[in-house]
Amino acid sequence: MITIYNEKRNMIKKILSVCGAMATMTAAVMAFCSVSCSTITEELPPCEHYIGFGYDYNMMYTDAFGTEVKKLDVYVFDEDDRFVMRYSDEAAVSFGDGYRIRCGLPAGKYRLVTWAGRYARSYEFAEDVASPQELTVRMKRKADGIQDEELDALWHGEVEMVIGENVSDTTEVNLAKVTNKFRIVVQGADGVPLKDENISFTITADNGFAAHDNSLLPDETVVYRPYFSTWQDLGEGGTVSEAVAAELNTMRLMENAEMKLNIFRKGRERIADINLIDYLLLTKMEGYDMTAQEYFDRQDEYVMIFFLQKDSAGKYFVAKIKINDWIIRPQPGDL
Repeated sequence: MITIYNEKRNMIKKILSVCGAMATMTAAVMAFCSVSCSTITEELPPCEHYIGFGYDYNMMYTDAFGTEVKKLDVYVFDEDDRFVMRYSDEAAVSFGDGYRIRCGLPAGKYRLVTWAGRYARSYEFAEDVASPQELTVRMKRKADGIQDEELDALWHGEVEMVIGENVSDTTEVNLAKVTNKFRIVVQGADGVPLKDENISFTITADNGFAAHDNSLLPDETVVYRPYFSTWQDLGEGGTVSEAVAAELNTMRLMENAEMKLNIFRKGRERIADINLIDYLLLTKMEGYDMTAQEYFDRQDEYVMIFFLQKDSAGKYFVAKIKINDWIIRPQPGDL
């Protein structure tokens, strides 16, 4: 009888021991779940605020930040627009997907102004600022206003950041591209020579000075000229179809601004003189439901082909224009 009692007693002890362990485990789980971000332990990291970045404000509607952007300057201001700090980072190739900056600021409301791709070789800017208004970016140009160098791609972003108490969160900065690239081709009809005609291009605009909010500040007229040009014979089967191609870049396009594209022959004879904004807006009819300014801010590359012919007097004229796959046939007097 004693042996049986002892076995029962041992069994009861084991059952009680298991129940006690389960109760202890339950209490531990409840205590773990109730721990807030203010409790800093080795097992549970503290709450942190991050700054993330995206660039899907383009015609593809896809985030290209990770593959295109490789330099960031993020300026932080408080609620009264007083400078707090600056985050700067640069990647060898690009930042890749999922890139974030850890923000170690206390709880509060802040204002972030970001310039991406802002290199001193292409732009003039202040390194030390006290307010957002000082965060201007001026495109470099020669003393006579000529810009004939390839620009570093430039992006801008601005957003309010709210850091809460004991809360993990991420503030997303959505970037918009400021710079544009133009590929312009002048192609002659069969027998229209271009190789020795000294075909040249200029785009004139006063858009080389950007404010902290990416609006344009008063600026001199900038003369954009090609940083690259080449000649090629595109003819086939014994025909001659000479073409001159060039690449230019500009700063931000504005729907109400005046922007001129000129094409010259032998440096003097003007072949084309067009209001670039008006012609580019003709291509906005691509099925996109957006304003003219959104179109200009999303679209950053334009391909323009001018088809030349000669009249009976030997004067060159533009018979047809192709812009991003859209065909435009100018009427007499348009150019």
